[in-house]
Amino acid sequence: MVMERRLFVRFLMSGIVIVQSDLANTSTIDCDLINLSYNGIGAFSSKELVVGSKIKFLIINMQLNVNLGGFGRVVFCNSEKYNGKDRYRIGIEIIDADREKIKSTLMSVRETPEGKG
Repeated sequence: MVMERRLFVRFLMSGIVIVQSDLANTSTIDCDLINLSYNGIGAFSSKELVVGSKIKFLIINMQLNVNLGGFGRVVFCNSEKYNGKDRYRIGIEIIDADREKIKSTLMSVRETPEGKG
């Protein structure tokens, strides 16, 4: 039996996660948001990210009027097929962000059919 390591429930959520993987460089990677929890983000990226690296992120979801940014650390990166394309499923631990805004966003997502899925 595998023990669940996550402390917080993940809610399905669509949108964009803009990732800046090199904080000294302004180039970004647009990722597809999969889910959000109080302490983490799941997404699909077209580029591989280095596990352990620190990143800057911005989550955008137009339906819920979400614009949430902060800093995180890549904790997972695995090659997978997504919509018929080779992508990287990434997990980001949220290190620094407005926790009240995250909480408010999760409350909104919880009430949508997508978040309940």
